[in-house]
Amino acid sequence: MQLFATAPGFDDPIGLLLACHGRILGHCETLERLPGHLAAHGPNDEARQAAGRILRYFHSAAPLHHADEEENLFPLLAAHPDFPESLRAPLQNLGAQHRVLERAWEELAGGLEDVVAGRPAALFPELFITMHRAHIALENGEIFPMAARLLTTGTLAEIGAAMRARRPGAEP
Repeated sequence: MQLFATAPGFDDPIGLLLACHGRILGHCETLERLPGHLAAHGPNDEARQAAGRILRYFHSAAPLHHADEEENLFPLLAAHPDFPESLRAPLQNLGAQHRVLERAWEELAGGLEDVVAGRPAALFPELFITMHRAHIALENGEIFPMAARLLTTGTLAEIGAAMRARRPGAEP
């Protein structure tokens, strides 16, 4: 009997990207609750721990996730002759969205660092959360299913190998 679901590995790069999206959305839910918690309780232990988890994730895993998509997945899809014309502009825009998300993160991170340090902080995560949800909806709903349909097992293995190489010594 398996008590916990096994996370996808590098042999399933699309599954791994989807799992990362699940973690991002989970952190967005925490971010959504954090300003209310801070208003009611201040930067207590629970708030500091939550802010620390969010900081660690978006400082380390998020840039790797963006690189996985921009350096490995998106170029292969853009070059694929059967990739739908209707998705070409949205695919190209996803990389630009990453830059906007990164700038929004930079603005939010300082407030989270204040929380971790136990200092009062004014957090305004709404734009960051809204952008992530829309971005992930497009990738999960359109781009990743198309990738799973169009890319060969060998190509997916190459993507997984590149993702693994980007994270020396780490499993997802």
